Amino acid sequence: MSQSSTKIRQTTEHAKYVCLFGIGQLLADCYRQLSLIIGREPDFLCDNAPEKWGELFFSTKCISPLQLADLHEETVVIITIKNYELVYRQLSEMGCNKVFIVCYDRCYNTVADLKRIDTTDAELSFRSSSAISVKDRWTFITGAARGVGREIAIQMAMLGSNIIAHSRSISHTEEIGDICASSGVRFIPVAAEFSNLVELETILDQLIFLVPQIDIVFNNAGISPPCPSEFWNSSPDDYIDSYKVNTVAPIRICQRLIPPMIKRGFGRVINITSSIQKRPAEMAYACSKSALNKFVHDLAPSLQGTGVMMSLLDPGWLRTDMGGAVAPNPVESVVPGVLLGALLDCDINGHWIDAQEYAGLDLPTAMRKAGFYHIAKKED
Repeated sequence: MSQSSTKIRQTTEHAKYVCLFGIGQLLADCYRQLSLIIGREPDFLCDNAPEKWGELFFSTKCISPLQLADLHEETVVIITIKNYELVYRQLSEMGCNKVFIVCYDRCYNTVADLKRIDTTDAELSFRSSSAISVKDRWTFITGAARGVGREIAIQMAMLGSNIIAHSRSISHTEEIGDICASSGVRFIPVAAEFSNLVELETILDQLIFLVPQIDIVFNNAGISPPCPSEFWNSSPDDYIDSYKVNTVAPIRICQRLIPPMIKRGFGRVINITSSIQKRPAEMAYACSKSALNKFVHDLAPSLQGTGVMMSLLDPGWLRTDMGGAVAPNPVESVVPGVLLGALLDCDINGHWIDAQEYAGLDLPTAMRKAGFYHIAKKED
């Protein structure tokens, strides 16, 4: 057991009550793991939804926040939802001073850590996380003409970064080029069809002559083949095309652009992934993203100490051409979370960042939250 886990267990073992706050899919996926980490079953659950009060979940009763308030001095509360800020403030106002947050890892909802929040941490400014200046650096964005790539290009340009924008056709980036140029940065469009690996290698060769160096890469371009009526009708070509664009292309970009970054001692590579799961009709897309995740997970440790960091960014289900009109989140909601892998001046190498956890926050607040959530605290 780690020192961190030992301290958590010591706290929970000596508490009269332990409460898990927030009943949803994350808790369903991680309930048994959490019970093992804290060394006991929770005494009760709590949630802000009145319809859950008095009900049993995992054979444990859900109480109301008002009932929890009466027990606050004797209770350790563990917040099990990702967007925990409002719940933390609610608990703080109730007088709860032994509060932990569950930090989850990757898309399959496993517990990475439990971190304690002290009531002295005013307004959740848990830890300062300084930002890297991207002014005058060069950022290469694939799939930059629309959707998430367009948002990335605009935001990075506003921060002062020069932009290399990839799309399938130069004409597709004219509008985004005008917007970026209005921020006073240089803008260079490049075009390639990534399902044609010869075209991919051609633009990678061209980049050497177009710009002095590439400092930041957003591997954003991706395709999702039309869903067949049944999984069994999926075409082999759907898998081949998905892997070329969603897996092979970003891997080749990394192979070509990361070694020069290592020589210079600086680089950031953000690979856009997906938390899609249990949707067989979209298996070609899901498998290609899973393969990209495996690439990042296995390569990232070898980058330690080089000044180059690679991360995964899940934008969430968005109302884009790929996500469709029924998706719950507007494309603008990826900001500021989508920028964190490029801007955080701390060790997030190999981390999975969920953009929707930061939706609606300003950039400094998002960076403080990411610093608390992702950076391991030093043991006493």
